[in-house]
Amino acid sequence: MGMDQRCLVLSGRLLDGQDAASVQTRLASAFGMEMTGFRERVFERAPLIIRRGLDEATAEAQAAQLRGMGVEADVLPDSDRLAWLRRGGQIRGPLPEDALGRYAEPGDQWCHDGGQTWFDWSPTVAHEVPPLPEGDPDLAASMDVEPPPLPAVPTLPLPPPAPAVKSPMSTAAIVALLFGLLALFYRPLSPVAILLAITTLVYLYRRPLLRGRAFAVAALVLGGVAFAMWMQRPAMPVAQPYVPRPLKPLTAGTEEAREAPTQCAAKAAAPKNDEDRFLLTGQRLLTGRAQRKGDTYVAEAAVSVNAECQPNALQLYVFRHGVFIGPALSTAASLATTRLSDFDLTDDQHLRVTLAQCSDKPDDCAATSVKQIAVMPGGGGWTLGEIK
Repeated sequence: MGMDQRCLVLSGRLLDGQDAASVQTRLASAFGMEMTGFRERVFERAPLIIRRGLDEATAEAQAAQLRGMGVEADVLPDSDRLAWLRRGGQIRGPLPEDALGRYAEPGDQWCHDGGQTWFDWSPTVAHEVPPLPEGDPDLAASMDVEPPPLPAVPTLPLPPPAPAVKSPMSTAAIVALLFGLLALFYRPLSPVAILLAITTLVYLYRRPLLRGRAFAVAALVLGGVAFAMWMQRPAMPVAQPYVPRPLKPLTAGTEEAREAPTQCAAKAAAPKNDEDRFLLTGQRLLTGRAQRKGDTYVAEAAVSVNAECQPNALQLYVFRHGVFIGPALSTAASLATTRLSDFDLTDDQHLRVTLAQCSDKPDDCAATSVKQIAVMPGGGGWTLGEIK
């Protein structure tokens, strides 16, 4: 190092009237470091050199900036002779070896930069050789005195490394991972989980001292899987052209029961809404079973009755936005062969119908089948289609 070059040493001592927490916060911000990492890597290792190879003006200007933040900073001649301090088990430094007297405290140990042996600190005391007595030049010649040998300087390897300090874990990475796991159970949250994971990776890229990159990558993978699962919707049938299916008049089972629709109307369930009243215009007899989900309404009604006003066949009628779309079943469920056991609107576009196959006896209905009906937009209006 040139004799005109300077180094900047952070002593770690606070100026009068300064609060340690406030000073460390200002310094961490100025160094662009997280507070925990700054405290462990810089402040707790002071005194140490933070800049080397500076000209005097630059070194003094930067020292003034540090003092303005409330901490003691010194400008010293830069030198290749460096030393380390050990205080209370904590490695501090490096700092110029010639400046040990400025920073070392009783009880400290030190070693050369490049050394491995620690020496107890004690102030160096210079010893001068007394001059020979004047007036007797032969006295010096008569004294066969050799100067004492210089103390052997031990040849030492590299200095002991400072103990490794574990980097702090990023809280943002942990939160991102939790969001990724949560998105697997509530998939609409997956876009938020992906965005949070990407933001966390960018945040960690700019802060290399923080840990948590593996957590952020795992959160991104989990969010991507949840998003892919969320986008897998049930297969929809191919849109079919809209075919109007108007209501047909109710028919009686026998000649004797031609007047049954009028007579049975009083025994049928009363209409509850405009959709039910629309079915009555087609002389349907309501059974009272109906469901509504969102803008879709499904009602069960008899399409034919016997002389005792008992249904011979049942049909499900579907409405969308109060407008009749059509019957859900291509053929009404005849009680003689098929019983309409149950139906369920799983949502406003999907209807599940359960049918029981009957034998010769109407009460003997064992085997069942399930039909999935979709309510979907078609050419000219809404239509119905069976999902195979």
